[in-house]
Amino acid sequence: MRPAFHIVSRVLLAVLLATLPAAAQQAPPAEGDEAELIAVLQSDAELFDKAKACQTLAMIGTAEAVPALAELLADPQLGHYARFALEPIPDGAVDEALREALADLEGGLLVGVINSIGMRRDQGAVEILQGLLDGEDDSVADAALAALGRIASTEAVATLITALATDEPCRAVADAALTAGDMLVEDGHPDDAVEVYQAVADANLAPYYELAALHHLIRYQGEQGLALLVDLLQDEDAARFRVALAMSHELASPEIAQALIDAFEDLPQNRQVLVVHVLGDLDEPVALPTVLQLADSAEPELRLPAVQVLASLGDGAAVPVLLQAAVDSDATLASAAQESLADLAGEDVDAELAQQLETSEGAQQRVLINLIGLRQIESAVPQLQQLADADDPELRTAAINALGLTVNLEQLPALIERLVRPSTPAMAEAAKTALNTAVQRMPDRERTSNLLLDRFEDASTEAKAHLLDLLGAVGDQRALQGVAQAAREGTDPVQDAATRVLGEWMSADAAPVLLELAQDGPPRFRVRTLRGYLRIARQLDVSTDERVAMARRALDVAQRDAEKELALEILGRYPTAQGLELAAGYLDDDDLKAPAAAAAIAIAEKIVDAHPEPVARAMPQAAAATSDEELKQKANQLLQRAQR
Repeated sequence: MRPAFHIVSRVLLAVLLATLPAAAQQAPPAEGDEAELIAVLQSDAELFDKAKACQTLAMIGTAEAVPALAELLADPQLGHYARFALEPIPDGAVDEALREALADLEGGLLVGVINSIGMRRDQGAVEILQGLLDGEDDSVADAALAALGRIASTEAVATLITALATDEPCRAVADAALTAGDMLVEDGHPDDAVEVYQAVADANLAPYYELAALHHLIRYQGEQGLALLVDLLQDEDAARFRVALAMSHELASPEIAQALIDAFEDLPQNRQVLVVHVLGDLDEPVALPTVLQLADSAEPELRLPAVQVLASLGDGAAVPVLLQAAVDSDATLASAAQESLADLAGEDVDAELAQQLETSEGAQQRVLINLIGLRQIESAVPQLQQLADADDPELRTAAINALGLTVNLEQLPALIERLVRPSTPAMAEAAKTALNTAVQRMPDRERTSNLLLDRFEDASTEAKAHLLDLLGAVGDQRALQGVAQAAREGTDPVQDAATRVLGEWMSADAAPVLLELAQDGPPRFRVRTLRGYLRIARQLDVSTDERVAMARRALDVAQRDAEKELALEILGRYPTAQGLELAAGYLDDDDLKAPAAAAAIAIAEKIVDAHPEPVARAMPQAAAATSDEELKQKANQLLQRAQR
């Protein structure tokens, strides 16, 4: 398999080829087998043809192509093409050719060949590269250092370590040494890499080189790396301390967590705060006792981060500590504790919260009730039922709200009872709010509706209105039947509530019921039900043809112009040829001709190309029916368009 850097070579070749003169690029590309390509290189072919031959040889070349390519390494125009072709060829002859070329090249061509030697990691070139380090051309010396870093043989590494030990090693030495360390790790020799990284860390270099080396030393030194991490935690230099934090995240393990805990007491408080957050991110159980102790401490600077990280690190054991913080006078701390309690994972947490509810009181009790609701702890429903009858109205309301989040279908009737037979008006309102949440959680919609309807007949008028609202929230067929029956047969206040709920129904299933009530229902609510019917036609998910049919029915049923105008507006909003004919039928109606004309013109704009004939019939009448000059002009234009 060829090395991955072939891809880079091909890209660079493409870039170089793009810089050739336009006239040269007009020649055909060099294609064919290897022998033909070699012949092109050895001929008087155009520059472009030779460059293309190099490009192809980079993909198919063998040792046979090496001599011809090596001859081009000194060519100012083709030298780079030649070495890019040589680099991928998996044969030792390439290395020999590149080494031999070093003696005859200078400047950019020499740097290029050195780079190719580095890419091939030719250990046989180390001595020659060492000889280039003391030359006058800094670019050549830097390239030689970089190549030694990639080769990373014993001799190459020794050269780099020696260079690092000088009084002022250059950046190129540092970069090459870090590369050598990375190559040794890649080759499976992390112990050898540690020696290189340590040399970088000890060298007189810019601080960022030391920090980079420290990352590697912690990563690859095992127990020594862990000890180094602990030392850096206590280092006065903030950048070195941040290295320890970063590597703690990267190497996350119980040993890292324990090391952070062991060093914790000796750290200044500002660093302790950061370490607490890291312990939370590591999510290692070994850290839990320490964080719990901090969350229970009197120092707010440490208590707050400890409370925050318990959200991920904690378990049931964290509940008492967090509960105490949840009612603290410090609002920020209390809020953080309540959030952590809501986020704690595990069945033991729910069991502990339910257990705490049995003995808690005051503010802590209210916090627990809210948490039980948020976490939907069904096992606590019996306790919530008891608290829902408490003397404290605030406690009562909190318990009822929590019941809305926790009751299951079997427990729902008890909550409905609180709505139907409330001890106070406030309880009725709280029960309705809780039920509105509960009924929408229930998996069996039909059974939920039946439970609500079971209590409908013996409920008070006010409770019936509440039950009707809840049936609207459920929204299934059984609920629709129940609300429709109440709209037909109930007392006036019940019919008022039922028709209001039907008018806000969130599915098109209510349309037939609303139309029937608009025709034959209680006269006082016929306008409301017709408007509810029109709302479905205008807003809900029905087909365009059905919308037009609904508008037609509404026009037939409507007793007032206001509802007829709404129906015409629907026709204009959802244009069809049938809708145009329907709107045109009202162009002679003195009371409706203006909205009918507006609807007809709106429809015609959308359908004139597909249905020119009905547009041509309707537009003269529409132009005559409207007093709006802009609409009149538009109608005439549509007529001309339809007659083409």
